[in-house]
Amino acid sequence: MTLISKLKTNYWLQCVLNSYSLIFFSNDNLFAICILIVCFFTPFVGLCGLASVVLINVAAYFIGFNKEEIKIGLFGFNALFLGMAIGYEFSFNFAFIILFISSIIILLLITVSLKGFLSASYLPFLSMPFIITYWIVSLSAANFTNIQLDESHIYVVNEAARNQTSSFYVFINSLDHLSLFPLAITYFKTLAGTFFQTSILAGVIIALGLLQFSRIAFSLSILGFTCAYLYYSVFGADVNDLNHNLLGANFIFLAIAIGCFFVIPNINSYIAVVVLTPVLLLTTLALTKILSIFQIHSYSFSFSLITILFLFALNQRLFSKYLHLVTIQYFSAEKTIYKYLNSLQRFKNEHLYKISLPFVGEWNVSQGYDGKITHLGDWSKALDFVIEDSNSNTYMIPKSAREGFTKDSFYCYNKEILAPFEGYVYDIVNTVEDNDIGDMDTKLNWGNTILLNHLNGLFSQISHIKKDSFGVFIGQYVTKGTYLARCGNSGRSPEPHIHFQLQTIPIVGAKTLEYPISYFIERQGNEKKLILSDVPKEGAFISNVQINELLVIGFALMPGQKIVMQKENSSEKIYWEIFTDAINRTYIYCEKTNSYAYFVNDGTMFYFTDFEGKKSSVLFQFYLASYRQLLGYYETITIQDKVPLIHFNNKLIAFFQDFFAPFYLFTTANYTSTFSYADNQYAPQKILINSEIEAKIINYTFKKINYELELKDHKIQRFTIHHKNKSTSYQYSLQ
Repeated sequence: MTLISKLKTNYWLQCVLNSYSLIFFSNDNLFAICILIVCFFTPFVGLCGLASVVLINVAAYFIGFNKEEIKIGLFGFNALFLGMAIGYEFSFNFAFIILFISSIIILLLITVSLKGFLSASYLPFLSMPFIITYWIVSLSAANFTNIQLDESHIYVVNEAARNQTSSFYVFINSLDHLSLFPLAITYFKTLAGTFFQTSILAGVIIALGLLQFSRIAFSLSILGFTCAYLYYSVFGADVNDLNHNLLGANFIFLAIAIGCFFVIPNINSYIAVVVLTPVLLLTTLALTKILSIFQIHSYSFSFSLITILFLFALNQRLFSKYLHLVTIQYFSAEKTIYKYLNSLQRFKNEHLYKISLPFVGEWNVSQGYDGKITHLGDWSKALDFVIEDSNSNTYMIPKSAREGFTKDSFYCYNKEILAPFEGYVYDIVNTVEDNDIGDMDTKLNWGNTILLNHLNGLFSQISHIKKDSFGVFIGQYVTKGTYLARCGNSGRSPEPHIHFQLQTIPIVGAKTLEYPISYFIERQGNEKKLILSDVPKEGAFISNVQINELLVIGFALMPGQKIVMQKENSSEKIYWEIFTDAINRTYIYCEKTNSYAYFVNDGTMFYFTDFEGKKSSVLFQFYLASYRQLLGYYETITIQDKVPLIHFNNKLIAFFQDFFAPFYLFTTANYTSTFSYADNQYAPQKILINSEIEAKIINYTFKKINYELELKDHKIQRFTIHHKNKSTSYQYSLQ
């Protein structure tokens, strides 16, 4: 078999399998096989389901619909439901074949139409195409004498069928006489009934498949069904109805959809499932009664209706507080929650502009947020900066009393002021003379000032500037670090300093806005540490990160670049390439392992944001080794971060952690990175970076990996993995 034919076979096989697993919001192949097996417990129903999946996928492919959407089962899962429903309700004959093919065509048209209509509001179509097509087919079939209902499923035992396939019949009903709790029996039969089966074994196989696919989805299926069972009992309805016509499946589907697929799984999503269950119950019973007039079933219509309405309501919110919609769909509740929690820790302020400090060198925060002097009320979220010496003086002591204190005596006077972020110069005030030391101008409070418009409603104001020192003009576009002016002593300023604030309106002296500085170095004594996305504290000695040329060039991975990783003492080579996707995410792609490592380089920090693919790949190890890398050389600074647990938990630990993940994490995975060597502190030509990944359960370390990156000749030269007393090195080169 050629490579091309093999790829095509894999594609069509994946189309079929995903069509089965997507019914439970999954793309897990093992789970799909479990469902496929269960469907063939009634061979004709299973065959109709499989035929419908193949037909609609082939039709969608050759008509020209999105191949990736076909592959993930977006067209096929509704066809599976429809094929099984038709095979279950009608007897086979020539008229059945025409009806069957026609129904698939109708389903495809309705699927495409609903997809286009609902996607405009960011809503899924769920099983709506199946329901609408089924109603059309069922209502029209009543007019045809050659379309006959198959009533064999009405009887508990079909003697003829049992006699012909006695061993098979005994096998699939082997668990039906087990003594189980009524709730458990009804749960398993409901899962089986989802695929038009009646045996407990079918339900057990589906439950086990669901459990191996997702512990969170499994627990939610039990929660949703148990709530339905209890509400049925409270209302006095017959719980056995849950086993028939996909009635009980509505509650399981809703629980998984709202509990962990469309909404990030947490305590609030679980509460939402409990609250929505009686709503779904009332809707289901009402629709069942209405549709019984036309002798058709509601099947999963109530689930689709309530889920779509609920998601539509969530989309209308101004703020997401308790229920957070999934933005990147991984088709795995565990992967979703672990990556979400990791992103929450790492990127809580990622949506904000990366504001830098408006100066060069180290300054002291003389007055911070909520300062006791002038940072009060509407002006409380501002920062004042000065330069201090080792004796905490902001000025040079005069050699004699005659000289006295002048503005030039102060270290910060006349120092450069830089743009904290890109934007346009909105306004400049340049009419106020500098005060003599000890004097203040309380009438022209802000003194000489510059306002920058950073767009999207964010402005920065820098005040007390030296008159006639401006190097920019109103309307000019500036980039981060552009020279603006020099520090002065104008306005309400008893001594030279920089006043800096962020605000939402372009008025000098407007209400201040709390806003973090993206990166800065904080010094305490002789120790320095990197602060990420925080507000400098009063009294702190701070400075911008001084980027290093070797690090900047070494980690400058640009779309279109090709990377070769050659294992040392071996001819083995691994090829990577840099791409940018449709939503502007840059990533490294390894074709051999079909792995993706997404990263960001903002000029100060290089960091990975996500990984998809094989954890056995070298790209995965590089992703961990370079997980977060500062682009400035600081010998004593340690970079720390959190890694998603999805990458590290062994199967046993992960099994239990998955159940608790929406509520509590008892396992952690930590990343640290330090500079271990530089041949020259100020202009290094060679740098060694050591990084470590440590996974823990409470305080017990169950996995540790160490890495070393060598940068030389303006590139990453070597990458080494140290794990379990074994070291593996790769030579890194660009094509």
